Amino acid sequence: MATTAQPVYAWEVVPAPRPAALPEPDPDPSEAEQLACRDVWRVAPSSKPAGGPLEPLTRDWYLHLDGKRYRRHGRWVPAMLEFTRHAGENLLAVGDGLGLDWVRFAEGGANVTVVDPSAERLRLYREQSEVRGASAKFVQAPFDHLPAPDDRVDVVCAVFNDPPQVPWFTALGEAYRILRPGGKIMCVLPSKYNAAKWQDLLMPWRTWFRKTPKGPPRFTRRELYEGFLGFQDVRVYKRHLRRSELPYLWRWMILPVAERLMGRFFIVKGFKPLTAAAAVRAAA
Repeated sequence: MATTAQPVYAWEVVPAPRPAALPEPDPDPSEAEQLACRDVWRVAPSSKPAGGPLEPLTRDWYLHLDGKRYRRHGRWVPAMLEFTRHAGENLLAVGDGLGLDWVRFAEGGANVTVVDPSAERLRLYREQSEVRGASAKFVQAPFDHLPAPDDRVDVVCAVFNDPPQVPWFTALGEAYRILRPGGKIMCVLPSKYNAAKWQDLLMPWRTWFRKTPKGPPRFTRRELYEGFLGFQDVRVYKRHLRRSELPYLWRWMILPVAERLMGRFFIVKGFKPLTAAAAVRAAA
């Protein structure tokens, strides 16, 4: 009975064919439109698309959304998030929007790494960066297990339009871990005591016949100071308010003053203490 000779040398082994690369699906325009509605700060649902008549996922569409996000009531965003102050620094970005802010950081010269647990969301981020000529890295990972070694990131920026669906203070501990000593954290988080909440407190009859579903809890200033206790030089600001969110009797108020009392978002900034470097050396 004849036997087949077994290969002796590596070059005699027939290589297995490589699997054909699966084409990556294009980003979903409907999901992009939902995220766009969130990033242009809409208060109530609207039947009009956020990008107007423009074709979704095009450069003009993104620029149109930029105009809505950063003008008027959103004029505070570029200065508060320091888009142009982190050139050459490694910045890790997480959030729940369309990623308009991440492009601004990249255009300002930062080395941006975008982390998101959703592959579909990352495709949207990547598509926007390519269309707008921005450079960034995209990594799929959960927010509470950030894919970075200890003490390597210069800036962590988190922008959440809605309350995060993650163990928030666990994620905050991860941000502390990956920041280098002296590194900066910036967070935009929804405020509990916004204009709608104050209306309910001061005019309780508005809620007698209106049931609102309970979602994830929003943040108070005290909770944020407690959560950022390990950071240094922590500052908490409150911003963002449309005049249309105020009842008619309150619309006489100066808007910059009113938003500091009833704004929709907290902006938290802090630094990882330089003493953390000494602690690491002592532990080693």
